[in-house]
Amino acid sequence: MPENIIFGIDIAKGSVRAKEKPGYAVVILKGSEAEHHRMVSMHKFQRLVWQEKPALIAVDNIFELASDKHELASILSKLPDNTKLIQVTGGETLQPLVKLAKQQGIIFDRFDPNAEALACARLAQMGIGYEVSAFEDKTTIKVSRARSPGRGGWSQNRYRRKMHGYVRQKAREIEDYLNEQSKIKGFTFTQNVTERFGGYSKSEFFVDAPRSQVHISSGKYGDVQVNVKSIERDALAFKPLKTRKRDYIIVGIDPGTTTAVAVLTLEGELRMLHSSRAISIPEVIEMIAEQGRPLIIASDVYPTPNAVEKIRRAFNAVLGSPEAVLAAGDKIEFATPYGYSNNHERDAIAAAASFYRKNKNKFEQIKKKIPQGVNAEEVIAQVVRGKSIDAAISDLTRTEKTEPGRIESSPEKTGEEALRLRELLRKHEEKIEEMKKYQDELRDELGTKEEKLRKLEELIEKQRTLAYKQLKKEKMIQIRDKEIARLQKRISENNKKISFLNERIHKLKHVRRLELSGRVLPVKIITAFTKDSILRTQEEVGIKKDDIILMKDASGGGSVTAKMLADIGVQVVIICNDMSHAAEEELFNLGVPVLKAKDVNIQFDPAEELAVINPDAIKNAIDDWNKKAELRKMAAKEEWLKSLVDEYRSERRREVKG
Repeated sequence: MPENIIFGIDIAKGSVRAKEKPGYAVVILKGSEAEHHRMVSMHKFQRLVWQEKPALIAVDNIFELASDKHELASILSKLPDNTKLIQVTGGETLQPLVKLAKQQGIIFDRFDPNAEALACARLAQMGIGYEVSAFEDKTTIKVSRARSPGRGGWSQNRYRRKMHGYVRQKAREIEDYLNEQSKIKGFTFTQNVTERFGGYSKSEFFVDAPRSQVHISSGKYGDVQVNVKSIERDALAFKPLKTRKRDYIIVGIDPGTTTAVAVLTLEGELRMLHSSRAISIPEVIEMIAEQGRPLIIASDVYPTPNAVEKIRRAFNAVLGSPEAVLAAGDKIEFATPYGYSNNHERDAIAAAASFYRKNKNKFEQIKKKIPQGVNAEEVIAQVVRGKSIDAAISDLTRTEKTEPGRIESSPEKTGEEALRLRELLRKHEEKIEEMKKYQDELRDELGTKEEKLRKLEELIEKQRTLAYKQLKKEKMIQIRDKEIARLQKRISENNKKISFLNERIHKLKHVRRLELSGRVLPVKIITAFTKDSILRTQEEVGIKKDDIILMKDASGGGSVTAKMLADIGVQVVIICNDMSHAAEEELFNLGVPVLKAKDVNIQFDPAEELAVINPDAIKNAIDDWNKKAELRKMAAKEEWLKSLVDEYRSERRREVKG
């Protein structure tokens, strides 16, 4: 299986906050081979990332890549799914890169960007650093129209309905996919829908799963577009790249009614300080184990208290207690630089700091002697346990094989030497016996803890099951509430439509009754002489052939709207004000009488928005109009003949003169 590819990157020129775009030094680490790229732009770097698809991108400071969180989130969103951005110098608190690399036996020129990039890559290869996350493990999927329907024309409603139907169809496909995947992968999701004429104008899904688990692509699908993206965090999150091997620590303990524990690193930095009443030895052991691997267990008194010795044996650590009781002044001097809350914490710090100060120079000497690539802490640990520096380095590097020594015959041991060896053997046997007893104690405590742990796990599982059922119930209630709200909204809309249709039916029935009665004729009212007003009246009360029309405002019409009425086949048009000459002429030519409301006995009911007229009255009015129309046509024909004769005479005169 090929080794993972790791990118190391360091800024070489410029700054992300400057006008000029920065250049980067990039190292591509494949196993032990390193490929260097100098002065690479961000665009080219992203192309290299997609070309190689590395497992890790290592940097000493993420803000060398982006000026703020949002810009960094944009960069992270453009990386391949399985590529992680690693800040090797820490999470929210950073360590100097030079110091961190030195601890791992890596030495480089800090003024050379390529060397820094390589150091970042090698540290990430060792599992050192924190993964940077700008997104939550949640994903949004938005399904919407790919274009605006616009104002449109006659067929716009059909086009809008068709587009909304496509959005609904795509949303249901995604919903079916999420339902299937949620059963397999165990995530949940919610959906918000915006309904429009014919379907949906928008549908949003909120999925409780990272983007990598939602295999839906963004893009356009005809008149529908799908946008899938992760939800950005309010603040950046840092996750350790992996659980690093625990480092060695120096532990100072002050036992008693109030037990205090102080933990120092081999660099002399305070990692933990804690004091508590009635804390048991197993709890102290567990607390220390969480901080690292104890190399030294120390107290501030001599001889070493039994409780401290038990803790030391538990870790097989080296005893670091002083040869005499520390004076109060010395304790204050040791503990003051670190700070403490009570005398117990002061004594615990003093015990650890006393050992560190005595051995600080020795630790520095060891670090200077070790070659590159050798873990300094492991060498220090072996030296503290009794090995020489050279032997410890040799043992860790394994570059030199120890030649088997020749066993030389030794002189017979004297009686004094034999007694010494017997005494030493007796002490070892006593120590072994003591350790066996302590092992039995620990085994009993372990059995008690395992039983307690089992009961707690059962309780946790029970609580988890109850919590899951409650959450599932609340989720179902929430989904049902949304569905109820949606249906109530639809009912309200349908009620409005029913009310409108009932009103329309009432009007139509009234008109029909008038028609059937024969005593009066219904007159259908058009508010204004416009295309929209004619269509609206036609939709509400119906306009058919031989209908009588009352035009409230006839001033706005033209030849087009006049022809529209004539095409319907209306019998007569009654007007309340003057009609344009073009419209009246068009109606006259098409044989549609135009009468003034004051000339006919029309009865109008404003409340019902209906009018009626006496059949005889309208018949007489139409007959009068027909007579006048006949005279007008005859006059027009005479005028035409006269103009024709005049034209003929004019032609004859021109011929005679010619």
